[in-house]
Amino acid sequence: MENPSLAYLKELSNGNTTFTMKILRILIEELPQEYLDYQNAIKKNNYYLAAEIVNKINQKIALLQMNNSHFITEQHEISLRSGKLKYQSDFQEIVSKMLKFLPELYD
Repeated sequence: MENPSLAYLKELSNGNTTFTMKILRILIEELPQEYLDYQNAIKKNNYYLAAEIVNKINQKIALLQMNNSHFITEQHEISLRSGKLKYQSDFQEIVSKMLKFLPELYD
């Protein structure tokens, strides 16, 4: 599984560190809550809501240029909409990697 990258964000910001830091703060603030919401939706067997949350998280995965993870997460979203958890462990591993990566950048 690939590592998150800031290359696209740096390209998007065109060297504007204020913009980059603002986006990183948003990721750091939103991702843990979205993942918690996802876990709660799964516990309640609300796979539709879980799929909606996965879609939001997948945008963050794309921003961090985790292309293989982006594909797996898309598959997980589709699977959830069918009431299946086929890619759940992969998805959890992806989010865990992101949660570890983001605070390290901010420190």
